[in-house]
Amino acid sequence: MNNANNHLKNRHETLFLWDVRKSNPNGDPNGNEPRIDRHTKRCDITDVCIKRSIRNFIATKNGLNNILVTKLGDDASETVTLTDRISNYLFGTAEQIKKIKDIVGQHVEGKLDKTQEPYKFFNEKPSPATLKTIISSKKEDKDKLKKILINKDIDIETLQSGIVKDLRAYLCGAFSDLRMFGSVLALEKELNSLGGPITGPIQIEIGTSLHRVVQSNKQITSVMGSKEEKEAGIIGDTHCIEYGLFATSAIANENAARFTGLADADHELFLKALWRGTRDRHTRSKNQVPRLLIDIEYNKPFHFGDLVTAITLKPVERNGKPVDEEAYRSIDDFSLDLTKFCQKANSKEAAINSIKFVSNGLLELEQFKNKNGLSNGLKNKVTEITDINFD
Repeated sequence: MNNANNHLKNRHETLFLWDVRKSNPNGDPNGNEPRIDRHTKRCDITDVCIKRSIRNFIATKNGLNNILVTKLGDDASETVTLTDRISNYLFGTAEQIKKIKDIVGQHVEGKLDKTQEPYKFFNEKPSPATLKTIISSKKEDKDKLKKILINKDIDIETLQSGIVKDLRAYLCGAFSDLRMFGSVLALEKELNSLGGPITGPIQIEIGTSLHRVVQSNKQITSVMGSKEEKEAGIIGDTHCIEYGLFATSAIANENAARFTGLADADHELFLKALWRGTRDRHTRSKNQVPRLLIDIEYNKPFHFGDLVTAITLKPVERNGKPVDEEAYRSIDDFSLDLTKFCQKANSKEAAINSIKFVSNGLLELEQFKNKNGLSNGLKNKVTEITDINFD
């Protein structure tokens, strides 16, 4: 759909670990309590929450107009719909209107004879209203377009389809998160014909804690009361878990990348945003620290798909007894065993081009290469990411 000759060359599979302390990493909308499985006592974090950290970093680094999914308008208190977001982007400023004129002009120039009078407006003076009419799926707008074109025999369906395809490609080129994650693009009104699913090349699993967690409900008080109360403070509850080490995995599919234009540079941005976005989204309820990232690049259409299950935590011993997993409170209470992970990687050594590695206090590079059974061939394919903490 976009940058078809510059899309992601190979498939990637990413394993990412991060931890939180006395935090509510992703509260459930019903009561805002941590999402804890009642059978396993493990805590979940949705892929939507993980993507928000990524989007926040990209917006901070490259500007808000580099991401599509944001509820904010120009005013931080303003909430906009997806339809409003795209409409404002496509038609909201003179700069954007000029870009869309160029897109429409490029498309029509290859399809129609721009020297003929009925088609000149496409290349010379398409207004925002005219462009909206072109992409509209309403019958009355199509009839209006025929009148504008004068020539009633023009195949409006074909014309509209080509321009809609170009505009969807343009949106993928404009928004990093659309290139990465896709969207259902549930659009309304005059943008309806632009809508429809775009499958994202990067798919992220729901994150889960690698051990049982302990939920803690703490009472809090406010300092300031209302004028009617004439008293300061009310008592409330806040929900958190005492500690959790979380893991997720992501697949970047080179075949889907052809349709959104996801490039190798976009995937590098994704890795940095995954790490930095997690670190930078630091609040009282999101006390997050990135701990480990391993990215495997394959040389054929293959991925394991279950890397999280290949991680084992081994408790340290204190007073002659192993620390119970519900008593974990920091990375000092356990060690990370990637033996199963390395066994998996060794079994597909020939399919692996490279392995990128970065850790923050959880596992040293030499430990990963030499103490988990990684083959000599794969050791030579491991490189450490050294600039992920920096712009």
